[in-house]
Formats: sequence, C-alpha cells, structure tokens
Amino acid sequence: MKKEVTIEERATLLEGKNVWETHSHEGRNLFMADGPHGLRKQRNVNDHLGSEGSEVAICYPTASLLACSFDTELIKKLGTHLAEEAKAMGVNIVLGPGINIKRNPLCGRNFEYFSEDPYLTAALGAAYVRAVEDKGVGVSVKHFCCNNQETFRYHADSIVDERTLHEIYLKAFRACIKEKPATLMASYNRLNGFYTTEHPMLKTILRKDWGYQGVLVSDWGAISNRVAAVKSGLDLEMPSSQGYHTQELIKEAKVSDEVRVAINESYQRVVKTIDAYQFDSNQDEEKSVSLDAHHEVARNIASESMVLLKNEGILPLRAQEKVLFVGAFTKQFRYQGGGSSFINPYRVEQIENNLINYTDYPACIEGYTLEGDGFDKELYQEAIEKAGLYHKIVLFLGLPLPYETEGLDRPNLDLPLGQERLIKGLIQVNPNIVCVVCSGSVVNLTLPSLGKGLLMAYLSGEAGALAILDILYGKVNPSGRLAETMIESAADCNTKITRQDRVYYDEAIYVGYRYYETFKKPVVYPFGYGLSYSTFAYRDLSISNRILNQPITVSCFVKNTGSFAGKTVVQLYIENNHSSVYKPLRELRAFQKIHLEPSEEKKVSFTITKEGIAYYDVNAHAFLSNAGEYKIQICENVSHVLLEELVALVEEDPRFVEHPKTSYHKVQYDTSDFRVIYGKELPPETMKRRPFTMDSTILHLRASLLGLIIGSLIMSLANKTVKAPEKWLEVVMKKTIQETPIRSLALMSDGALPLMVASGIIDLCNWHLIRGIKKIVKGMHHHEVV
Repeated sequence: MKKEVTIEERATLLEGKNVWETHSHEGRNLFMADGPHGLRKQRNVNDHLGSEGSEVAICYPTASLLACSFDTELIKKLGTHLAEEAKAMGVNIVLGPGINIKRNPLCGRNFEYFSEDPYLTAALGAAYVRAVEDKGVGVSVKHFCCNNQETFRYHADSIVDERTLHEIYLKAFRACIKEKPATLMASYNRLNGFYTTEHPMLKTILRKDWGYQGVLVSDWGAISNRVAAVKSGLDLEMPSSQGYHTQELIKEAKVSDEVRVAINESYQRVVKTIDAYQFDSNQDEEKSVSLDAHHEVARNIASESMVLLKNEGILPLRAQEKVLFVGAFTKQFRYQGGGSSFINPYRVEQIENNLINYTDYPACIEGYTLEGDGFDKELYQEAIEKAGLYHKIVLFLGLPLPYETEGLDRPNLDLPLGQERLIKGLIQVNPNIVCVVCSGSVVNLTLPSLGKGLLMAYLSGEAGALAILDILYGKVNPSGRLAETMIESAADCNTKITRQDRVYYDEAIYVGYRYYETFKKPVVYPFGYGLSYSTFAYRDLSISNRILNQPITVSCFVKNTGSFAGKTVVQLYIENNHSSVYKPLRELRAFQKIHLEPSEEKKVSFTITKEGIAYYDVNAHAFLSNAGEYKIQICENVSHVLLEELVALVEEDPRFVEHPKTSYHKVQYDTSDFRVIYGKELPPETMKRRPFTMDSTILHLRASLLGLIIGSLIMSLANKTVKAPEKWLEVVMKKTIQETPIRSLALMSDGALPLMVASGIIDLCNWHLIRGIKKIVKGMHHHEVV
C-alpha cells in the first residue's frame, strides 16, 4: 500500500532543495540552470552568485541579436541544440526565454530580451519554447511581468493600466503559454500594488483565462509572503529557504482550509512536472553532443541575425585589399552580457586570430582600451598614424562588459568617450571606414554612421567574431532587421528609468516604434530596418477580400534584383482606423523571411483575420476588433511603406461602446490623463519606509540610526565575503546588495544570514529589541545545529 503523503511533505516539495534543485519525489527531482542563450550550470548547487564557476557550454547569441533574425525557424534551431546540451548536462529546466518588452533602451538586461514589439516577441518566444519542449526539456518563461528596469527591481511597483498590460506586456506570455511550457517564472517587482509572486492574476489570468497547468516558480529570492504566494497559485519557491517558509506554510495549513487546498494543488503540479521532465542522461543521444558542431550552429545563427545598417559601396571586403582592423574588441571580443546568464564558453573566437583566413594582409591594432573611458593617447596616436596606410578601416566599437549587466541600468546611450574620439580622428585621416558595433542593446549610432559602412553585431555569442568576418568578406549576405528602434539619446525616448518606488507606465501603449511613428519623432534607424548585399523588388499586393469579417489572404511578389543570393524579411503592418479608441499609427502583424537567388522571384502569402486588428477594450475586458477602414501595408521597415491596400471591418462588435476622449487621442504626445486611463487614483511614487519589513533593503534601513548601523555591518560583511574576478563586477554586486530586500539577501547568503536572524534584525530596526534578540539567538542556534 502506498504511504499517504503528509501535508508537511507536500509543503516541503514546494521550495527548492538548494539553489538549483527541487526536493525529490520518489527518487526524482528537477535540476534547473540559467539560460536563455546557453547553459550556466553551476558546479556547486549551493552557489547562487556563480563564484565557484559553471560547466563549459556553448554561448549562443543573446536574445537582442536573435530577434533581429525575424526567423522563427532559426530560433527553433537554437532551442533544439540548447535542449540537447541540457540533456547531456542533466539539466531538466532551462531558465528562459526572457520575453519582457524593451520599454526603455537603458535597461541593463535588455540583451536578454527580444524586442520592443509584443508581436515579434510572442512569435519568437513561442518558437523557442516549442523547440526546447519538443526535445523533452522544460523551459521557464520569464519574467512575469512588467520587469522592465534593473533599478530597484526587487521592490519597484510597476503602475500599468489594464489595456497596456494586455496589449503590450502580456501578449508574448499568452503566446508562450499556448505552447505549454514546464514552468513560468514570476518576477521580483510589484505590479499595481502586488508582488507578482502573489498577484491575483496568477489565478485569474494565467490559470483561469489562459488555462495554464504548469508550475509557477519564483524568481530566485522573489518571495515576499510565502503563504500569500501559495494561495495565489505560486507553486515553487527558489532557492531553498532552509525550511523557514515551509514551516510558515505548515503552520497556516493547520488552521486554514484554503492554504491546505492550495498546498495540495501546488504539490500535484510540481509532482506532475517532475515526472514529465525526466530523461536518462546515459543515453547515447545525450552523450554524443558535439560542442564543435554546436559552435558552428552558434556561428550560423549569429550570421543570420546581424544587421547591416549602412553600406556606401564599401562592403563586402576583398581578400586582396589592405584593411586595418582597429579596436580592443578585435583582441577581446565582446560576445555576451553580465549577470545570471553569463556562460562559461566552449571556445571564444577572436577577430585578430582569424583574420589570416579572410585576408592577405591581416593587420590588427587596439586604438582604445576597455578600461575607464577607453582613451589611451599612445593607442589613439598609433591608430591615427596607420589609418592612412590602408585602403579601408574596420573599426570595432561597442560597450565593454561593465556597461551592460543584470542588476545595473545604463546612464546613457553613448559609446565610451575614447571610442568617440577615435572615430572622429580616423574619419579625418581615412573616410573609408566600416564600423562594427558590439553591444546588447540600443547605442547612439550617430558617430558610427559617419563611416561608409555600419554593421550592428549586438552580442553575438562565442562564435560571433567568425560571423562578423563572414559578413564583412561576403561569405554571408546579411539579412537581419532591427528588433528595436535606434535613437540618438535616452532623452528621445518617452519612458524613463526611475529611482522612485513606483514606476508610472504613463506612456501606455506607446512603447518603442508605436511612439516614434505615431507622433512622428525622428530616429537614427527605425524598427525593422536592415540592408543586404542584394536588392529586392516588391510588386502586386493582392487581397483576397477587402472585408475583414472573414479571414483574408494577403500576398505579394518579391524578387531579388541584385547579384548576390540573399534573404529578406517581408514585413506586414496594419495601419489603424480612425476611432474613438486611441491607437498607434501602425503595428507589425506578420512577417516572413525568405531566401532568393539572383533574379529569383517568390510569392509570399499571409493570412489575416480580424484578430489582427484587435485592441484590448477596457469596457469589455477583452480583445475587440473595431469597425472601420484599415490599411494592409507591406513595408521595408516600420517607416517605409512599399505596398498598401485598404480593407474594412464593417460590423462593429456588439460589446463596443464609444470611448471618451483623453489626452492620448491628441496628435501631440500628452500623458496628462494617465490617471483617467488607469481607472483609479494613482498611488504616490514613494512608499512608506516604516515600519521596516523583510521587504526593506539596506538603503531603506538607513532611514533609522539603528538601521544605519546594522546596514553598515551587513555591507562590511559583504565587503569581506563578496569577491569577484574583476573590480567592476564587485562594484555591481555590492550595489545590488544595497537594493536587495533583507529576505532575499538571507536566501542568497548560503546560510551566512539565516532568515530567522534577518527577521530579528528587522525587529531591532523597529525597536522591538527583546523580540529581535531572541530571534537572532534562535536563528544562529538553529543554523549551527543544521
């Protein structure tokens, strides 16, 4: 007879065994590893920060570059190979993909996310999920949701109106949920007053409306109130709380039927997932993974995604030309971002080492450094003196690793000063310059655009240097398209990174190109922009029916009119109708990447339904299609319409009612009616600091004298224990510690700060001295016994 599982055993399964593993069920458990563009399997299961290193794995291009492929089949290729490596390493769940919308270009984690556009993000994210899951490996779709800045990410409250939430920030999650991912990860931040780990929408939207039956897992250290979280449907807490939160659940379950039922439901979901994602790591298929072959796959993916932004007849290069390669990145290639996704790569290719395979005159100098502002007088002078001796210059630019990392937002979009000075100097000596930019997100490209060629390489993974050379020398015809808008300055963006406790998303639906196009704001390069060594001609847009009440077929012919075989991305946008509902000028609704030989022509077809023109209606609390005339547009990019035809939806949805005019209907951008569209009073931007709670940070505690002393002691301990291989990383980690809730610091301290002790510290800061001392003594004693 099977032994009855106790409530204590059920509750225990709902928190991690350590940092990366779940507890076992019938001898089986789940091992999780960070993704999403490679595996970071920690060598020590109790190592949260990665200080003890991770297993060697292929570092594929980051999501910011992958999205520029506009190619779901390419994303599936990545997912398949990533899953094969996961099986070989014994990883059951890959923590990815990251599908948060790029709300602001300064977000330090934007390199992990696909796009500013929810449709593109949804299509690529769903392809990623399907590919990994089809190989028997689970994913963790993250971070749910509205986690759009690193500043105060542990407690900031994203204030988002209902329509914007559904139209912009939930759309990609909904698409990924349809692919039945193993898990979905709740983010650190609050959303409209609730921590996402205990948000009502976990039940109302995820479970009820979308029918999600997988496991909801916390981001690491994101749990604020464990009882509230499990009641809301958050199943699994990661990492382990060493039983602290489990005891809270068990205690509450003894007096609450609701908690007992919630524990049982979560237990069943976790058990089902453990059973579903087991595999034999000794199978020949898993043992035979060739990292050399996967390295070549990473190279191919990178070369299919990079975006050629400018080419005034200077590319492709020829082997016989004398070309001077300049930049510190030619010797220390920038290929990934910092933080939890940092991969221990199999083999990082360097530009300098591979030039001999592409040119008869390999020449490489630094020109700047990767330290400080990058300016070095001797390196600068050497580059200026040699520039005139070569036919052409390839100048590598971009952001050094300290500029882009999890936990830290960027202060501006500028390249380091030393690089800017070098561009200006080289242009005066030799105008035949191709700039290659290596960064994870938007940078100011006005200076690089002074050259005759410009290639946006993003963070292209360990084989990215080869992919760049393949493109520069014409072995690969570039076919990437920008998945985000390139602007000159952060001031040009209508959103801001704020240090307020509450972040007003008052731009509403006008995110990314929806803002720039609708309000006719100048940009450096628009969304969807990209060049090729070929040219393409579009003709004969055909619409099967001009009435959208039924699905219609949209088609056109595309011809390669150049001398290179190549790929292009056919982009279909819909220009919105005139209505009492405020809407962006146009929105991406379909895309298709096709390959064409010289002079080859293909017919490209799309199916468009009335859902393709849908918006989220706050009166009906559902997506509606609004009657009126729309334009179907085939575009080269969001700003350049090639072909267009009018269609109409003639029958209004019976649930539709006229919307009152607000500032969002104006021709000029005006957010003054944010409170109106939010639907209730806006909470103050600054939250109450006292009384202190386990959600308080060291920065918060410093508002009191005792808190200042205790915070200083904690930071003193951190200064002694937090060691990083590079000084900049140490600075980032210590800054992050100051902005991290005390509860999360305890969870990530590997026992150095037990949760009971942390709770005692909070009591002390609130002047509950006796209670605080008792907890500290009890917590330290329990820790020693354990």
